[in-house]
Amino acid sequence: MHDESPSRSYRSGESRRPRDPCRYPTGEKQLRRWLIDYIAHAFREVQLGDGMTIYTGESHDRYGDVGEDRKSLSAERADWRRVPTSDLLERHCALSFLDAEGLRFYTPAIMTIIIGDADPKGLLTEAFLFHLHDVRASCKVREVLFCVLYNQAQRSAIIRFVKYSVHNTPGGGIDPAMRKTLDKLPRCCSERHDRG
Repeated sequence: MHDESPSRSYRSGESRRPRDPCRYPTGEKQLRRWLIDYIAHAFREVQLGDGMTIYTGESHDRYGDVGEDRKSLSAERADWRRVPTSDLLERHCALSFLDAEGLRFYTPAIMTIIIGDADPKGLLTEAFLFHLHDVRASCKVREVLFCVLYNQAQRSAIIRFVKYSVHNTPGGGIDPAMRKTLDKLPRCCSERHDRG
């Protein structure tokens, strides 16, 4: 047990500041916050570019929807952190239609929602994990190699997310599909196809 009193925060002659006890609380909250920060750092520069928006994907799922197509025109494309959580939760079916760049853009936002327990119905979680299992089986995201689409830091964030999911399954059990994904996903990049 560590004494966090101010007198123990500094050693004589040291000029470092005491660590912020609110930054990473103890236990599972600490792990969640650390992983969310790790994901945010790994995906900090990811933009959608010409990739498909979640709204266009939803329009495809509905066989065409003017309202979704209209939302796509003004959709966030520069910063995945600004995509409204509710928009992602309401469009879990859209994941089946997103192209590789669209999946790459929304991946960090979705992982953050799952880690933060912000998916009460679990539908977005289910859809995302299904796509991770598909990547595990083919080593591709749509037509693009996993290790080409995601750079090394992003792949590490995804694998840490999978580890978290394996060891933090609700009810304390181990999900065999997630275990297989954890075993296979790192092997997808055994050859050098790194994006950077």
